Amino acid sequence: MTIIDVKSIKVTIPIQATEIPMELVPPDGKPAGVVNITFQCGDIAMAASFNGKSFKKQMKKVEPGAFAVVQGKLGPGNQLLECGLVIQPPKPVE
Repeated sequence: MTIIDVKSIKVTIPIQATEIPMELVPPDGKPAGVVNITFQCGDIAMAASFNGKSFKKQMKKVEPGAFAVVQGKLGPGNQLLECGLVIQPPKPVE
C-alpha cells in the first residue's frame, strides 16, 4: 500500500437541519460563545466547535426540509477544526 502524506483532510457532513437541536442555539441577549457538537457515524465520532454567533445566524434559517452542511478539517483525535455550518433552504416545488 502506498502512503501519501497530506497537509489536511477536509470533512463534509450533510444532515437534515432539523436534526440539530434548537436548544443549542444561544438565546437572544446572551453572549454567543461556542457551540460544541459530536457527530457519530458507526464507530467514528468527531467533535466539532462552532462560533456561537455564526451558528445562531445559520440556525435561524432552519425550516422543514432544510439541509445542513458541516465542513471542517480533520485534526488530531477526530477533532473537526475550523468548523462551519451552512443551512440550505429546501428547493421550492414548481
